[in-house]
Amino acid sequence: MKMILRFFTALFVVSTLFACSKKSGGENPDLAVNVENGWKLVSWDGSTAISGYVYLRLEEDQTFVLYQQVGDLATYGYRRYTGTYALSEVTDAGLLLSGIYSDGKAWKDSYVVELRTEQELRLRSLEKDLVSDYSWSEIPAYVTADPVSSSSRGAETMTPFL
Repeated sequence: MKMILRFFTALFVVSTLFACSKKSGGENPDLAVNVENGWKLVSWDGSTAISGYVYLRLEEDQTFVLYQQVGDLATYGYRRYTGTYALSEVTDAGLLLSGIYSDGKAWKDSYVVELRTEQELRLRSLEKDLVSDYSWSEIPAYVTADPVSSSSRGAETMTPFL
């Protein structure tokens, strides 16, 4: 009986350690979200006066979708950007988030993940030291329904937010 009790105790300890080590691994799946939800930009460089809305969805398979408002919402809508992202450990700063768009262009910068809770995500750009604050949000259907292409009539030329 003592042998069985020791076995189950050891099994419990090993499984607990294994579960903890998977959660603290390099990929950090906590940044990934489900299909309906994502991160909504609420503040950039200390200001909430943002010219347009930006939604970011990071998938578990290391892909991302970025929806960025183009011009007047009633006139143009949102442009959809896709690509891949990577998370890597930075010695002192924590996790580093970087990405490449589907057309092969890299993001404007890489970002240190300064804060991550269930409701908030704070990214600090490495090069320019600018902070982007995001809140957990449902991405509205009108954002994802009919994205504006770069060839749409009247669509303005724009640079992706990231």
